[in-house]
Amino acid sequence: MPRGCDLESDARDALILALASLGIEAEPTPSSDSKTSGFEVSIGDAVIAGQVKSVVTAGSAQHLVREARRHHRPTIFVGDRIAEDAKATFRRAGVNYLDRRGELRLFDGLLKIDAKVPSSAQSSESEPLSSQVAQEVAIACLLEPDRPHGVREVATYIDRVPSAVSKAMAGLRAEGLLTSQGEAAVPDLFRELAVRWRRRPVALADVPRTGRGRTNAHLELGLDDLERTGWALTDTLAAGAWGMPVVARGDYPPDFYVPSASILRRATALLGEAEAERRRGCTVAVAPVRLVCLRRHDRSDTSGDVWPVANHIVVALDIAADKARGQEVLDQWRPERIARAW
Repeated sequence: MPRGCDLESDARDALILALASLGIEAEPTPSSDSKTSGFEVSIGDAVIAGQVKSVVTAGSAQHLVREARRHHRPTIFVGDRIAEDAKATFRRAGVNYLDRRGELRLFDGLLKIDAKVPSSAQSSESEPLSSQVAQEVAIACLLEPDRPHGVREVATYIDRVPSAVSKAMAGLRAEGLLTSQGEAAVPDLFRELAVRWRRRPVALADVPRTGRGRTNAHLELGLDDLERTGWALTDTLAAGAWGMPVVARGDYPPDFYVPSASILRRATALLGEAEAERRRGCTVAVAPVRLVCLRRHDRSDTSGDVWPVANHIVVALDIAADKARGQEVLDQWRPERIARAW
């Protein structure tokens, strides 16, 4: 049997099972249009036409809305992953969908369904964001989520071999987190990465200062050349530097990423551990991925700080980790010349 038929049968069965979980009986129906790919199911006297889409991004949703309007019968799109922005587009246009991760929307006459359903998404053999390379690929694509990304371009940016980047991008595509053209599925890719993002800060008694030559040399701050690996400001002060709506007092202690565990140990020895969190001079944490300290930014024109700042995706990931305020800060941030990825 052709692979396309397998996909359509699998999607049809997923829809039938999703409806059954809500106590609604549906049956497969032979397609009435041999020229149209997809499947049909009947719910009582109503016939619903289904279209299979592996992943639906915000960019492709508008095209699918136009496609749905060309049909002369109720249509539902069944996808392994449908981005949140795409769902919002579907809702505004009155388009039906089944996100196989567990969400069904089907409005047709008296039938009005908008509910969580059991997941029927295909499980993958490996976790696509388990490696540092994959996480760096995700960050690189999220920096400009509204355009395609190629293997060699990403490999050059994150300073990794193309073969490793190609494998990572293939894994993300298989999970519907990247499109076939290398566009990030937003906000899904950001949210999947945020679940796995970990920062383990150590509170230090003092903070590095410019002019402390010997100490700075030992700490490898990298203040003179942002193209070299060095310390990267993150969290609250970095969020302010990127224009996020955060409030911090003038003497708020900085939070840094450092390139390695050995530099963290050196910083602890030279600057001392803080006796209490509230008396800290700064915090330091080993960067979860090398890219954090490899590609830093000068935001001194907006923050007044001399510290190189982590890129806005890394900072947004750290802000998102704050359960009390993180999502609110990101929701309110409307940056200029930066495409939202969260």
